[in-house]
Amino acid sequence: MGSIDSLTAATGEPTMRDRVSSVSRRWIVPALAGGTLFSLVAAWTFLATPRYQSRALLRIDSRAAASPMLDELKALPGIGLMGLGSDELETEIGVLKSQRMADAVLDSLALTVRVRQPAGSRAAILRARTMAPATAGAVVDGSDVDARLRFTRADDGQYRVEITQQEGDLAVPTSWAPGDSTVVGRLQLQLLPALRTAGPATIELDLLPRYKAMELFEKRLDIRTQEGGSHLVSITFEDADREVAAAVVERLVAEYLAYTLQNERADDGVRTGELRREVAAFAKRLADAEERLRAFKEQRRLVIPDEQATAQLKRISLLRTQLDGLEVERTALARLLALVTTRSANDADPSAYRQLATFPSLIANRAIQDYLMSLVELENARSTLSLRRTSDNDEMQQLTGRIAELERQLQRVGAQYLESLEQQIAVATQAVKEQTTDLDLFPRQEMDYVRLLRERTILNEGYVLLQKQLKQAELQTAMRTEKVRVVDAPRVANVNDVAFPRVAVQLLLGLVLGVAVALVIAFGRDVLGAHDSQANASDHQNAGSASAP
Repeated sequence: MGSIDSLTAATGEPTMRDRVSSVSRRWIVPALAGGTLFSLVAAWTFLATPRYQSRALLRIDSRAAASPMLDELKALPGIGLMGLGSDELETEIGVLKSQRMADAVLDSLALTVRVRQPAGSRAAILRARTMAPATAGAVVDGSDVDARLRFTRADDGQYRVEITQQEGDLAVPTSWAPGDSTVVGRLQLQLLPALRTAGPATIELDLLPRYKAMELFEKRLDIRTQEGGSHLVSITFEDADREVAAAVVERLVAEYLAYTLQNERADDGVRTGELRREVAAFAKRLADAEERLRAFKEQRRLVIPDEQATAQLKRISLLRTQLDGLEVERTALARLLALVTTRSANDADPSAYRQLATFPSLIANRAIQDYLMSLVELENARSTLSLRRTSDNDEMQQLTGRIAELERQLQRVGAQYLESLEQQIAVATQAVKEQTTDLDLFPRQEMDYVRLLRERTILNEGYVLLQKQLKQAELQTAMRTEKVRVVDAPRVANVNDVAFPRVAVQLLLGLVLGVAVALVIAFGRDVLGAHDSQANASDHQNAGSASAP
């Protein structure tokens, strides 16, 4: 500091010590200015209408489905300061600050009516409420009324009414008795009946237009979240009336709770109703699909297509095996008949037909066995008779003719059996064709069956899923927890708990401001005085140098 003063002294300018010494000699004006400013601040502090604060604390839970990663990030310290996941909370704060909430509070508490005198509770002076537009009188709309009413108590207990300030047309009675109600625009005002016996000598009311009341409401309302990214929202309101401040916060919280609950119930009802309609629609579509599948199965006689196709293949294979056997047997019999016919020399030697009896299918036949037994008996009888008779004997001729007839009957039996084989082969071939045709239809029928089955399966799965969602929605509605919970309810502030002005803080600020102003004035005067002295000295020096020649 000494080096700075010596340096300024060397340059010819006043030092800081010189300035302080100069200011200390001329302290009266700065002190008066600073003291006056401090007195004004102190007077304003003690004379200003005190305002009281009411506060409520809400916990607003998030209903949005958050990702697990976001949940893990929220668990990290300080991550809430980054604003992650705060969009929904900011939306809810926006709802609290919305015009809907403000209008509800203003209308329910009639905040366009304010008591200026006497200071205290409005509820101890009058009752005020905002009427619906349909029941409002033919007077000017209360939202446009901007006036100040003065009530002066008379000897009979009534009050004389005069309008001290007014903008627009306003009609009020000149005399107002406590207990009477009067409609002013959309406002219904009533002085309390208790004022008949004991009431203030003078009452002043301010009837504010709606936009002014809204500006005052928004100015004194403070809604903010707690620090650290929590789900706590603080709602505070300041007003000169302690009860009005608490009523505003209480009404705002109640309106917000009702609005949130109404929205949640509406959302739940819409979701449940939509799910019920979808369930009914899916049930009808599922019933139609099941009916189409049943009709298709009855028409095509399908139960289990895969197993039925396998059984059909087995039947075709069995029929084909039988057909092959019949064809083989027919071919063998036809060849045997041709060979026997050749050996019999065109029926000249019927004994060749006896070879037909050796055919496997014929030898097992009972009738062929009887033919063979008869031939054996006739052969034995003819052999026995030939010992006593000649071949020309009638009896011998009869036995020989009978044997030849039986041999020709064998030939006819073989031919008839061949014909029966032909018929069996034709029938078996037709059966194989029909079975093969049915088998060819199986792929297309199976595809139709799979399509109908798939349609029914998809509808059934969708129906089950919708049923599950419906039950979950109904259960969620039945067990729904409130999204908004009141942590701290608003309270009426104590008469000594003034939120504004804070006397100690205001006086300290006034003192600091007064000292600052005094210092600025003092040093400013000194700097300006020194500047003027230097300017005068420079002028004298210039004048002397000019007159020297």
